[in-house]
Amino acid sequence: MSSKKPFRILSLDGGGIRGVISARILQEVEKQIQAQHGQSIAQYFDMVAGTSTGSLIAAGLTVGYSPADMIAIYQYQGMDIFPYQSLFSVDRLKILLKYGLSAPKFFHNGLLKVVHGLEKFKNSKGEFIKLGEAGRQSAEQEIPDTILLILAYDAMYRNTTFFTNAYLNGKKRWFHQQPLWKVCVASASAPTFFPACELTDDRNKEVWSFPHVDGGVSANNPALCAISQAIELGHRLEDIELLSIGTGQNKKPLDFKTIEGWGLVKWALRISDVFMEGQAEVQSKVCLNLLGGVQSHRYLRLQFDLNESFGVPAVNLAQAPIEPNERRVNKWLKRQVTEAMDDARPDTIKTLLEATEQYLEQGEVLSTRFEHYGSVKENIAQFVLSTTTPRKRYARE
Repeated sequence: MSSKKPFRILSLDGGGIRGVISARILQEVEKQIQAQHGQSIAQYFDMVAGTSTGSLIAAGLTVGYSPADMIAIYQYQGMDIFPYQSLFSVDRLKILLKYGLSAPKFFHNGLLKVVHGLEKFKNSKGEFIKLGEAGRQSAEQEIPDTILLILAYDAMYRNTTFFTNAYLNGKKRWFHQQPLWKVCVASASAPTFFPACELTDDRNKEVWSFPHVDGGVSANNPALCAISQAIELGHRLEDIELLSIGTGQNKKPLDFKTIEGWGLVKWALRISDVFMEGQAEVQSKVCLNLLGGVQSHRYLRLQFDLNESFGVPAVNLAQAPIEPNERRVNKWLKRQVTEAMDDARPDTIKTLLEATEQYLEQGEVLSTRFEHYGSVKENIAQFVLSTTTPRKRYARE
């Protein structure tokens, strides 16, 4: 471990309305930071990265909102963003008339209403701040006080855009002049849920179009991208500490008979919980090994299963038994938690918060299905303390 001051990164997954889980976990993180360092989250972390709903939280923290503020947005404005649940809702008629049968589920209207109403996304003149203005005291700062990284996928040039308020090599990029709210909308424009978001740039009297969709297409867990960005900014891998927070996992088994005949439509409807969650798990594994392996406190991933779909195998090498549907419930609440990313009804959010509360009180940071590193609260405290004591493993009961 280097003696140099650590470069601390906070990484926030995508997950729609389930972002309320990340915001609640951040309350506990904030509590530890204030107790040990007397700082806010934005002051403690050098970089805050987010994808999709995580981009909204990341941007909010960077401009001065608290985790409690972000929770309130999900609680009281979630239904503006996701106003109905069914694809066959009569409220969907307008979007079907505009885009046809292949239309996304929602317009952007509700999401725009929410981000346009965020006062800290505006300056003292009431104008929307640009991405390049967020997290810095003056435009002359090459590196802002809090580096913001937001990921979205550029459908035109087929690459992931690393939207950041930092000036790499002292140079401003086209996206530094984009409104912060619009970058968040681009990152949250999940295929099947929302239309694509167009960002434009005037170059030599020509307007360039950059259509973007949800960053979760390539990096629903932005942790590995954040590490790459930190290295590009000149930080050494051995100096990086990273806290990665998920939005709850959907571990519903898809057996062979179910998926054997699936085609374009059925796989497309599961894109979020199959493809996005799958690559998020891979990124977590890579980050753990890059930042010192299982004994290191330099990497902490906070994530839990919304519902338990598998039983405990009889022996270590045995196949985990699949639970029947009626027994797939949350480990602590003993009832099923909705896994949908667009169910913003008050009862759903209440249940998500209750599950997260129990995760913070009773949960463990897992290494394997048979071992853990200790309690969630213990691991948060140790991460914030930047302890170099090797991590301990415990057998799961």
